Formats: sequence, structure tokens, C-alpha cells
Amino acid sequence: MFSDSASHITPAKEATLEAARFRRVDVVDINVPRVLFVDLDGTLHSSDLFAECLIQVCQKKPQQIGSLVVAAIRGRAALKRATSNQAFPDISTLPWRQDLLELLVELRAAGCRIVLATATDAIWADRVAAHFELFDDVIASDGNRNVKGSEKLDAIREYCSKNGFDEFAYAGDSRADLPIWAEATQAYVVGATPAVRKHVRQTHDDVYEIGATPDAGRALLKILRPLQWMKNSLLFVPLVLAHELASIGSVLNVLIAFIALSMCASAMYILNDALDLQADRKHPHKRYRPLAAGTLSIGRAVTSFAALVIGGFGLALAALPLGFSGLLLAYVGLTIIYATWLKREAMADVVVLAGLYTLRVFAGGVAAGIVVSDWLVPLSVFLFMSLAFAKRHAELVRLQLEGNFRARGRGYVVSDLDLIRTLGSCCGYLAILVFAFYSHSAHSEQLYANAWALWMICPLALFWISRLWLIAVRGQLNEDPVVFALKDRVSLLLGGVVTVLLILAATPLPLGSL
Repeated sequence: MFSDSASHITPAKEATLEAARFRRVDVVDINVPRVLFVDLDGTLHSSDLFAECLIQVCQKKPQQIGSLVVAAIRGRAALKRATSNQAFPDISTLPWRQDLLELLVELRAAGCRIVLATATDAIWADRVAAHFELFDDVIASDGNRNVKGSEKLDAIREYCSKNGFDEFAYAGDSRADLPIWAEATQAYVVGATPAVRKHVRQTHDDVYEIGATPDAGRALLKILRPLQWMKNSLLFVPLVLAHELASIGSVLNVLIAFIALSMCASAMYILNDALDLQADRKHPHKRYRPLAAGTLSIGRAVTSFAALVIGGFGLALAALPLGFSGLLLAYVGLTIIYATWLKREAMADVVVLAGLYTLRVFAGGVAAGIVVSDWLVPLSVFLFMSLAFAKRHAELVRLQLEGNFRARGRGYVVSDLDLIRTLGSCCGYLAILVFAFYSHSAHSEQLYANAWALWMICPLALFWISRLWLIAVRGQLNEDPVVFALKDRVSLLLGGVVTVLLILAATPLPLGSL
């Protein structure tokens, strides 16, 4: 349970730390303690190393899940040891609290003994200590004893008694640390909730607060990706094309379906972020996602995931046809398979993405009680495959600019760019070709009073898909083309014109108006 680690943090190690904005506590303002015990999870970094290890094992070594269950029966300490033996997270990319690390360096230089005291298993606690070369000793769980709360306090007492310390300081972040703070002569409160801060202030005069409390509400909203809910507007496509917008019951059903699907989609975004933690932290933009940045705890993310899935399916079962719940289940199942496996398989990933978009169209038809046209299926598949290829193209362009060869967690390499842009543009043009044939079909002539207006959409669509790929080839496309379209003024303008043309096509014109 105790191990040694000495020396100081090197410039090379400091360079690996991700900058964070915390209120600076200068060592000159502190009565330097003889010994300071520092918590790891939530304190030294803002994530949960055990939870990350557990996710990694379940994702990459599912055959070991049985052994983890057996270990869990023996206790939490045994589970941590079994998990730590199987997982290998990248320590250098964890969301470390820079201000706290700098303060620890100064305190150690002033003569304070720094001890890492954590409930994390010793396997990973020792690796953290070795990574920073900052800690004099390590107190950690050892497979038999889970060093948390009162157990950690007992371990600290044992350490102090063994090494001749009659008092100590403690740096922590959670309610579980309250018993330790109560006995400490100095309290360092790091990124804690207002309730914890208030409690420590009431019991201590010598309190140092480091770091603001993360805005969990804002982080949760960010991970839910509400802007991505616009993809679920595809549910309304069958309703619009069947000219059933006047049917209040059908519109209400599709609105309920939109809410249910958006809840499940947000749950899948949480799952995806949890599975992609390691890759996201090495991405220039995705590293700011709540789980990767540590602004949202993994525990809260898991709770939110469960609530969203239960809420989405509960709403669907209570208010919509059973067929919609079946398609919703297919969406969730296919998304999980994609997130855990197929997104790493070249070509299979874009087919699945296109299928998930097309599934939304079918789900909208089921919710509204409308049979989806045979024309709509190939149109959707080709269009969404083009967008999926555009997304992969944007990722590879970024990698090429960074001097990398392969996309982490993907099945593509930079040399695939030419093939992807060819396949992507061809799929886009095939979608327009399908729409052109539909515009001249007997079905459209029966459904639309002015089918000629549909033809006018074709050149606009040709312009948009060509422009999209031109921007992609120039490396100016956002990695999500749907988000790009929602923010691009030209795309929004074209969308407005297409809407007018659809209304014109469906509206009988008075005689002599042409």
C-alpha cells in the first residue's frame, strides 16, 4: 500500500500537462505543512481513473468481463486490482489540474513532504507518481483494502505514526474526503461542489480553495449535443412528402417521436464519448468534450445515459405505435454496434451511418402511419452515404495537415482520400439522379399539382452537393457536414428556396397564372 517516488517535476513532464483555468494559490500565502496528502481522482485530475479503466476493459477486452464480475464479488478493492491489471489508459492525456501541480512543486521545494493518497489501485497510483516524479510516497488500494473515506484516514494515520508526523494537510475534492479534512490541520479544497466547500469552511480556519466547481449543467447540455437533434427532423420527411401536415394527430405523433429519438440519440452521444475518451483527448477539438476534459463526471454521465434511454423508450411505448419502438430499438442497437466495433471498419462505417439516417425516415413514417415511398429509400441511402464520406474526408484532411498517417480508432489512412472523395461525390450525384427520375415519375405527377417545380430543385441540389465537396477538398469542411449545413448561409438559403419550390409543387395554381 505504501511505495516510494522522489525528485521533482521536470520541464518535459510539465509540457505534457493540459492548461486549466483555476484560481492561483501562491505558496507565500500558505503556512507550509510538514506533510501533504493529495487525492488523485477529482483532485489531481478531474476524471475517474478506475471508471476509465473499467470502460477500457469492457470495450477492448470483453472476454475479461466475467473475471471482473468474479473480482467484484470479492470487493471493490479486488475489482480495482483486476481492472488495473487489464487496462492501459494514457496517463499523459488525463485532464490534470495544472495549478495544483504547480503548487505542489512549490510546496515540495519549500520542504513539504508530498504523498499521493488515493483509492485508485496501487498499480496505477505508482504509474502516476512515476510520471510526475513529484511524490515522496504513495498510499493506494492494494487489492485487499479500498483506501477511501475512513479507510484512507486510517492509512494516513498509520503513515503519520510510522514517519513521526503529529499533524498533516490534505487536498481533496469530494464528500468522501470530509472525515480526512476534519482531522487535518490544513484543508486544500480542489474543484469541489459549493456544499463541500461550505462544510469544510465551517470546520476549518486554514482552508485553501483551488479551482472553480465545474458547471455540471452546462457540461451535461454540451454532451447531449442538442444541435445534433436537427438530424431527427428527418422524421418529418414522410409527413411532408405525403402532404399530411394538416393532420394534427400525425403531426403530434411525429413530435413525440422526435423527442423520444432525440433522448436516445443523446444517450448514444454519451456512450460514444465514454468509449472515445482516449482518442478524443488527442483530438484538437474533441478534447474539449465534457468527459474528455473532465468537466462532467463519468458517474453522472452513466446516470444520464440510463435516464435518457429509459425515458425515450418509455415515451415511445406509451404514446406511439409499437413499430416505432421496434425501430427505436434497432437504432440504439445499431448505434451501439457502430460505436463499439463498426466505426473502426472502413466502408462499413459509412454504410451504417447512412442506414441510421435512413432509419429515421422510416421511423417517421411509422409514427405518422404513412408508408414510405420506394423512391425515398435509395434517395436517402445515397445522400447520407455522401455526407458520411464527407465526414471521413474532413477527418483525413485534418490528419494530413497534422502530418499523421492513420485516423485513430478508424479504418482509414490518408492515402484513401482520393477514393473517398470519388465515392462521396458519386453517391451525392446518384441521390440527385434518383430525385430527378422521381420528379418525372407517374407517382409525383399524381401527388404534385406542379411536378415541374420539382425539376427546379435538381440544379439547386447539384450546386449544393458540388459546393460541399469543393469545400471538403479544400479542407474547409467541418468534420460533421450536417452541422456545417446548419451554420452555412448558402446552405440555409438553398434550403429556404427548396422549401418554397416544394410548396409551389404541391399547391394547385389558378388558371392563367402561368
